Amino acid sequence: MGHIGIKDLSSFHGALNEPLRLRLLRLLLERELCVCEMMRALKIPQYKVSRHLGILKKAGLVRDWREGTWIHYEIAPTLPSVIKETLVCLRSLWDQSPLIQEDLRGIRGPSTRRPGDPVVTC
Repeated sequence: MGHIGIKDLSSFHGALNEPLRLRLLRLLLERELCVCEMMRALKIPQYKVSRHLGILKKAGLVRDWREGTWIHYEIAPTLPSVIKETLVCLRSLWDQSPLIQEDLRGIRGPSTRRPGDPVVTC
């Protein structure tokens, strides 16, 4: 097992210290999502989603990439296995929240977005 520095641990815990970031992480544990899908599921404006995703990205928990006008996010595949396992355990706890269950209903089903579509119509 590799070592995880105290700064990385502190960054991980700090990133989890906000309800909206917990909700975003829980959605991303389901699958990769674009910003507009997260906005729709959480019923919050783009600037809030982007700001909190930036914090999660800085903490190394998520990664992003661009596809045309879409910015996609996913759980960082380079996370240490112990952090991935921790997120899986936390997932069970987070799933007890009625708000998180409502969020998840917002992303279930087929995606309606297509590359090249304007973000506002997502």
